[in-house]
Amino acid sequence: MRTLLFCNWAIRLTLCTIFVVYSLGCGIVFAASNDEIRTVEVSYIIQSLGSDIGTVSARTVGSAQNSDFQADTNVNVHFGFLNFSLTSSEKARICGGKLVSYHKIVDTNGHRKEISGKLIGDFFRMVAREGGKEEHKDIPVTGYITTNMEYPEMTLAPGEVRKMLIVDLENTAIVDRKYRQVMEEHAKINGRDSRIIVSDFSDENAEGRRWTTSIGGLPIVLRQEGKEKTGLFNPSYKVLQTKVTIGP
Repeated sequence: MRTLLFCNWAIRLTLCTIFVVYSLGCGIVFAASNDEIRTVEVSYIIQSLGSDIGTVSARTVGSAQNSDFQADTNVNVHFGFLNFSLTSSEKARICGGKLVSYHKIVDTNGHRKEISGKLIGDFFRMVAREGGKEEHKDIPVTGYITTNMEYPEMTLAPGEVRKMLIVDLENTAIVDRKYRQVMEEHAKINGRDSRIIVSDFSDENAEGRRWTTSIGGLPIVLRQEGKEKTGLFNPSYKVLQTKVTIGP
């Protein structure tokens, strides 16, 4: 039973960190005049239960208003007789500061799950395919403020708490998420002094804290710590940036 619980946790944990941690250009966060084209590549490690369980390579190309994002993830868990592996490929596009297309394929020990989404008129149309089943859902754009691929906490004032409806892409649903700015920090990234926003987030499915900065108008997560709220076995996790490369 513990093996099954751990496998289910590892799947949920990996999907949660993948969906929450990554960054896309968000027009509601940065001024429209910030149209410089940048390429930002970030490498991460995923940690839980005192071990490194996976790596992520993410690449964002574009400006604050328009960008393309791609991430590849590899997870391998080996605890005694338990062997678990997960690979994923994720792509997304921002146009005019809004998520207009999304596609993700996850392979878990040979089990495939595919999620896609596209902004069509007044709806963000999502399709989830898994185990031979296909589920369609049309989410009205009037029903949410942003998605969990974007970073409204970058606009928070010190100590501000803000609640908003967001699209939880993993669960193809709208959730009520609360953000709170905890503090601001500064750090050198590729020799540049960067302002870092430390914020907490929570909703019905997950909660955590993340450290987010802006590079060339693109919000980039440097670190995230958290846990999920679903299931019976929910240890905490950390996602840590190990390398940032900035190009023109």
